[in-house]
Amino acid sequence: MSKEVRALYEQFPYPMRDPQEEKDRLLMPPMDTLSRVNHYGFGGRKKIDAGFHALVAGGGTGDSLVWLAEQLRDCGGQVTYLEPSSASTRVARARVEARGLTNVTYVNATIGEFAATAPKKFDYINCAGVLHHLEVPEEGLRDLVAVLADDGCIGAMLYGEHGRLAVTEWRRMVAPLLPGKTLDEQLAMTRSLLSTLPEGNILLKMGGGPGFIKGLLENDPEIVDLLLHPVECAYDVHGVYDFAASAGLEVAAFTGFFGFGGTGKAHYSIDNQIADPKILRDLMSLPLRDQQAFCERYSGAMPLHAFYLTRPDAKRATATTAIPDRALCPWFFVAPSESFFDDLLSNAGKPIVLADGTGNAVDLTGGPDLARLLALFDGKTSFGDISARLRDEILHKQPIDMNQIADNTLAAVWGLFHKFDWMLASSSESGWQQQDGQRRLSVDLPK
Repeated sequence: MSKEVRALYEQFPYPMRDPQEEKDRLLMPPMDTLSRVNHYGFGGRKKIDAGFHALVAGGGTGDSLVWLAEQLRDCGGQVTYLEPSSASTRVARARVEARGLTNVTYVNATIGEFAATAPKKFDYINCAGVLHHLEVPEEGLRDLVAVLADDGCIGAMLYGEHGRLAVTEWRRMVAPLLPGKTLDEQLAMTRSLLSTLPEGNILLKMGGGPGFIKGLLENDPEIVDLLLHPVECAYDVHGVYDFAASAGLEVAAFTGFFGFGGTGKAHYSIDNQIADPKILRDLMSLPLRDQQAFCERYSGAMPLHAFYLTRPDAKRATATTAIPDRALCPWFFVAPSESFFDDLLSNAGKPIVLADGTGNAVDLTGGPDLARLLALFDGKTSFGDISARLRDEILHKQPIDMNQIADNTLAAVWGLFHKFDWMLASSSESGWQQQDGQRRLSVDLPK
């Protein structure tokens, strides 16, 4: 990490947080929700208990630290917070203390310095918004792999090349004006420019309008981190895959991050982007990474990529619509509303909309059979057992291969509910099936 980057975060701890707010709210970064980490990073098989150790590499003012420590509070799991900025550490420590958390260890060092001490291995490593600020990001990733358990998982976030175009153009615009100015002087200049933006400016469009700029002008650390950072790079989807491969890792799945559309991973699915069936068929014939790269360019609105990385031999739940493993047990990560099943039955045969209240929705026609099938997704009954019961108890017998029909039906329903992480899958022995506390799944009628 360069001296300039260290100095920036000493002067402007990021993101801006008030430890007193911990009394009234808990921020829950989606990438670090352990139910998702278990599903995508460990194939739903990880026992998360007192032996579980997480590392937050470049923890800033503590969003991921607090959320991970809070989830691990009762089971005895531990979190190591790694951060070179003492100013950021003070904020993070105050937040942890405000919540009464005692399962945190603090280390004031860079990723490279920490890796050189040959510490214990970590089951899960969070590294969000950090590696793209290193002079050699690949070196930082290799340092993380050196402290990752053999079956471990990394949750990472990198800037997105195409969705960040407005920021890139802004940085090019002001680059000739920066030399010779202190960071405070650069900030003053930037605030002046932001306060008088023309209506057609692409930064204004990227943020969705004047409200975005107003928020920036009230948050100096955000301005500095977004527009004045001395070291940064951005990646497209193919760049993310190549970045992972540079350290011998694979992209297990894309996921969500703050301020980016629900679960996030749905943005990388071409069936969420393309309606034309012919174009969709052509795209589906491409490798998955090419499909995702198309989505990124077609959307044009992915300012970042959040994703899980695992070693190639790691067993994990697939992000596709196929049944991931017949021994795993699917369960509702987003809890159904109290009237969910009754609403399915009362609207049998009618068009309905399944929604989670955050903009994620699916149109379909339900019925009694769907309600009976969904009731089996209880986190205790395996895909294999569900398929057998679907074959023998729910589907109507036909003079054809009922096993295949049952599997195809189950895969289709699983894919539908896995699309927005409404359902995840885990081993019945893993014991980690904590539901999303921010969403509820409901049955609505089309408008």
